[in-house]
Amino acid sequence: MIGHRSGRIVTVFVLLLLVFSTVVVFSSWAYTTTKLALARSEGVYPSAEQGMRTRLERAYVDISRLDILYAGPNSFDGSQPHIWYVIAEVRATMRAGGSRMGANGCDAPGSFFIETTDGWVHVPEGAFPEIVGFWMKVFGLAGPGQATPSTDWAPSQSSRFCLSG
Repeated sequence: MIGHRSGRIVTVFVLLLLVFSTVVVFSSWAYTTTKLALARSEGVYPSAEQGMRTRLERAYVDISRLDILYAGPNSFDGSQPHIWYVIAEVRATMRAGGSRMGANGCDAPGSFFIETTDGWVHVPEGAFPEIVGFWMKVFGLAGPGQATPSTDWAPSQSSRFCLSG
């Protein structure tokens, strides 16, 4: 009698585990594909740097200077070469929305870009780009990526942005 009952418990446990796993995988697929569709609708770029430049050209008025300070993998160990973080320094008259610029008429925005099989897309930090990128790889939606930065942080580059005028 006890053996029969423990067999039922194991069966129920296995079924619950299968249902839970199915829900996690389906939810992850739905979340990932939804975020990628939204990102693609905002633009697909040939590189993460070009994506950043294009987005900044839309976000600022009368840009006098735009420098990419870093464009490379977000993971230091190279484990997710299709998830990049790009940091720029932009000098302009104002932001496109009309708000004032930072110190010295300068901002130093940073953004995540993920390589899909179609090209690079922007994924905002609030959309959890590392999670989207992880599931992209699982589902075969990630591009090959690149483990070395296209613009590496220069040793002489200050870690404080927008200091010079």
